[in-house]
Amino acid sequence: MKKLLTSVLASWLSMMLCSCTADLKSYSGENWVRFIDNEEDVYSFAYYSETKTTDTVKVAVMTVGNVVNYPRKVRIEQVRQAWQYKYADDDANKIIDSTYTDMEYPAEPGTHFEILNVTNNEVVVPEKQNRVELKILVKRNDKDLQKHARQLHLKLLPTEDFGIASPTFELKKILISDKLEKPRRWSANNYYCNLYLGEWSEVKHRFMINVTGRKWDDEFINYYIRASNDRPLRDFYLKKIKKALEEYNADPKNNPPLRDENGNKVVFP
Repeated sequence: MKKLLTSVLASWLSMMLCSCTADLKSYSGENWVRFIDNEEDVYSFAYYSETKTTDTVKVAVMTVGNVVNYPRKVRIEQVRQAWQYKYADDDANKIIDSTYTDMEYPAEPGTHFEILNVTNNEVVVPEKQNRVELKILVKRNDKDLQKHARQLHLKLLPTEDFGIASPTFELKKILISDKLEKPRRWSANNYYCNLYLGEWSEVKHRFMINVTGRKWDDEFINYYIRASNDRPLRDFYLKKIKKALEEYNADPKNNPPLRDENGNKVVFP
């Protein structure tokens, strides 16, 4: 009986695999294109010394559908408008109004960025490939980046080769800055950040970087704080920061206590 069941199961799996393979080979639907994700990427030169004036940000675009033996074109445009939201006075998460309007600080091509592998607003997906990376050169020369971050929004457009897979993944946002920006994962709604870090401020963030030599950016926070993947090292860093803050505030020469850019006392939970 056991041998019979094993034989039947093997036959069923074989048929399923053949069926799936046949479906893939015979696929002839529309081909689409999309960004890998729709999260906003933040690039800040503030993490680096003044000698670093350019860097390359890579943004992945993937295709959905057939993989073919010839190159195909993906069309991209820069969007210079965005939604602006008005929030309730008594609830910072409650949107009470929204407007689609011109960006106050859009990234300017040539000044703040350059897409190295795009020609005439098009990038090529190589033959037998289902993805391509946009290579975006970000630039630091504009001193105003130390005051106002610039928004770079890139939108995918339909072409003869591709339709748009999803409105949700047709837009990619990149923030270019030369000052510390609040990491996306350091959210007021994030339990772990509230528990271990408290409210974000630029002064607090810079103090943490100076004490530990680590960025405390999204990648670092996700690994050491949010996911708690290395608790001993996380606890070591937090104790080191709190001790450094105590020593700073104990020194009268620092005109303690340490306060942030809004005049609030810097504290850790």
